Amino acid sequence: MVVTFDSISSSLRFQAASASGGGPGFSCALIPSPGKLSASCGYAAEVEMEEPEKLLKLLRELNVEWDAVYSSCGKNYQVIYRYEAD
Repeated sequence: MVVTFDSISSSLRFQAASASGGGPGFSCALIPSPGKLSASCGYAAEVEMEEPEKLLKLLRELNVEWDAVYSSCGKNYQVIYRYEAD
């Protein structure tokens, strides 16, 4: 999955915080935002996690501002979740 962010600080906070909170079977790497996806900061997080719902829960727990979560298959992306303010 790929997570896009509105700011570089949010992407860096997510990477740092998720390192300790992701749990087993979780990995996260910052990557340049894929050209097909819109991200204000230019970076995205490539996340390895089996269940998208767990990623959404983690984003909420970490209180990080994010834009959208995408599933990826090669260079094709599909929106799974889009951030909506409460």
